[in-house]
Amino acid sequence: MMFLLQGSHTRLSAAFVHFLFSLSFFALFVGVLLLAWYPAPYFSASGGWQGLQLVAAVDLVLGPLCTLILFNPRKSSRELRIDIGIVVVLQLLALGYGIKAVHAQRPVAVVFLDSSFYTVPAQAITSQGVPLARLEQFGERFPVHVYASRPESGPEFERFVHAVEQLQIPPHEQVDLYRPLAENFSSVIGSSLSITEIAADSPQMRAQFDDLQARLGRDLTELHAIALTSRYRNIVLFFDDNARLQGTASAPFKTGDL
Repeated sequence: MMFLLQGSHTRLSAAFVHFLFSLSFFALFVGVLLLAWYPAPYFSASGGWQGLQLVAAVDLVLGPLCTLILFNPRKSSRELRIDIGIVVVLQLLALGYGIKAVHAQRPVAVVFLDSSFYTVPAQAITSQGVPLARLEQFGERFPVHVYASRPESGPEFERFVHAVEQLQIPPHEQVDLYRPLAENFSSVIGSSLSITEIAADSPQMRAQFDDLQARLGRDLTELHAIALTSRYRNIVLFFDDNARLQGTASAPFKTGDL
């Protein structure tokens, strides 16, 4: 950014240089978002797109706009340095807030409960005082896939009811209920969806199924299609008999429509 103090810049050219710097950072952020925090298909299901828009507004719009407003080529180098410093500090503060919010909402667990999978954001776990490291027993990478069931009696049931009614913690966010998915997969496959019926009702889904089948090189009816109910978009997850995720298809519906 100190490059703006060298040479001759108009307001527009200074804002454009700032935009290029911001664009470089934004490209790096997109890579982290897609590869680490919101891997497919959770980018569309769990708010990755909304987070990307938030950071883009701050990084690609707010920063360059502030430079456009404050930059004056007739000012001395000292005055320009102060102005640019103010812009950078404001942008970094806003970016820090936005990135922190996006990071806190990244999915760290995909939990099967009752008849569907649900995504669980990091903040839902850490706000309970539970370290995310506790989830590492279920997988090496986030989000981990786990199984959960509602307890029916005893002290565990009492803790469950207290968490739901008093602490307002939804069942799929209660880490004490989590169990390895593979060991409980027989209880999951009973909720398998009929991809034949889904394809018949939705040409868009049929096209996705055909494309996934071609990429996997196997008939999708050999896999178990389970619904993922999420905040922004429903997903169909395809597992093999060993509870290993083989592929996904994005449903053109919001939560509750599958």
